[in-house]
Amino acid sequence: MSISDDQPAVHLDWVQLELDRIAFNGLTRFRRALKFSPNGSILYRGKNLVNFSSNDYLGLSQHPNIIKSACKAIKAFGAGATASPLVSGYTRLHRSFEKELALWEGLDDSIVFPSGYSANLGTITALVHPKDLILSDSLNHASIIDACRLSHCTSRFYRHNNLDHLQELIALNREKYRNLWIVSDSLFSMDGDFALVKQLYDVALKNDAMLILDEAHATGVIGNFARGLTDLLPEGIDWQDRIVKLGTLSKAFGSQGGFVCAKKQIINLIKNKARPYIFSTALSPAAVAAARASLKLISKDKNRTELIQHLSAYLRSKLLELNINIGASESQIIPIIIGDASKTLRLSKNLIKRGFFVPAIRPPSVPKNTSRLRISLNANHNVEVLNDFISNLKLALTET
Repeated sequence: MSISDDQPAVHLDWVQLELDRIAFNGLTRFRRALKFSPNGSILYRGKNLVNFSSNDYLGLSQHPNIIKSACKAIKAFGAGATASPLVSGYTRLHRSFEKELALWEGLDDSIVFPSGYSANLGTITALVHPKDLILSDSLNHASIIDACRLSHCTSRFYRHNNLDHLQELIALNREKYRNLWIVSDSLFSMDGDFALVKQLYDVALKNDAMLILDEAHATGVIGNFARGLTDLLPEGIDWQDRIVKLGTLSKAFGSQGGFVCAKKQIINLIKNKARPYIFSTALSPAAVAAARASLKLISKDKNRTELIQHLSAYLRSKLLELNINIGASESQIIPIIIGDASKTLRLSKNLIKRGFFVPAIRPPSVPKNTSRLRISLNANHNVEVLNDFISNLKLALTET
């Protein structure tokens, strides 16, 4: 049956019904056109706001050396890579950075992806066979969850940071599968707590498994060398044979892209099998150059990392003094857990009026009834700003 131009598009009614359902549950998502200032604040609707939403943890996206390096790369290589890295998009700039990154991480080799999401997707689907078993932390990032599904293997989710449950799942399933993979974020992006990396490594070693560790939010911020939670492993452990490290250039590095560091043969396998790598245009030279400049700064200067750790501890202590629920946070990511999605959204809007941009995080990004404000601290903040925020938060909570 044909439909004339003036007939209603009944076949699209389901789209509006789904949008209405999302709105009814207070889960409608929208974008804000923002302007970023060099000091890390943002301009929104003519109002200057303290930015507690950015993953630019070290404030390097606005650093003059980073910007200068990106501009120089654009002049030398052009604005984009223009092709897949396996065709003609891979430059000497990419290779130099990959070598430097691997050396810094203490691993054989590395590979750079267009995004952290594609790095997770490409790595897990390239390494994991359909006859393998993945054991994934229940609070892992969406990119890990999607990668597990697309790998066509069997996936089991262990309760968050519950090693007993992890070992129980291994005991029940290990003999049925070819290889065993344990996958975890190292710093969980919605709760701000750490994975039990040493214990996960011990479980992997005991059960002849590989550990895939996503250090996206920890790289540049956590550890003596700011390389993430692997920095906290005891000296003398030969973890490099057992751990595949993933990370992002889009957070503490202030640039864009994702990366994987591992033994050379693992990187070679990813290079040959990861579809998001093979079939995507390579990361732009400007992003590579910016990340390379950031790596040099992070390697030489610990001041920004130490500042973030100090500010994080200070704000967590002040919020706890007010009996505010911050969950298990132990990092620069600090949730203020409200529960109700609509109330959380109202509180976020109230804080915008008071000069603070703190995003409301709602399902499906977090479990039902755990909606929260998510504070991300960065090196542009200071104690005075945090004290001002706490004063305004107390008032906003009484009004919401």
